[in-house]
Amino acid sequence: MAGASILQIAESDLGTARCELRLDGELDLWSAERLQAVLQRVSRDNAAVLVGLERCEFVDSTGIALFLQARRQLEEKGGRLLLYGCSEQVLRIFTVAGLTDAGMVFADRGEAIRELAVVE
Repeated sequence: MAGASILQIAESDLGTARCELRLDGELDLWSAERLQAVLQRVSRDNAAVLVGLERCEFVDSTGIALFLQARRQLEEKGGRLLLYGCSEQVLRIFTVAGLTDAGMVFADRGEAIRELAVVE
């Protein structure tokens, strides 16, 4: 895929049973397997997972499916998946897919963290 930006995943601990992933690049069929492994692990080990998408240039249906799968896995044990910092293009994709109406997409990191404080 010429010109595509390889997905990079940075992970950080946010305290008790919380972590944050920051994605940089494109989330598509070619990069989904790596993200799936990370999401499964952090969803198993944490009650809340924040995913920063400020540097994520594109998300396809494979990426949407991964986020929905992680959300289900977290919610089964009372946890949350929060996505934040979407570009206009990614936000349009999430809106069409219904993720914005599902209460899991936030404008920025601060808003996502405040949401976590509300649901505790």
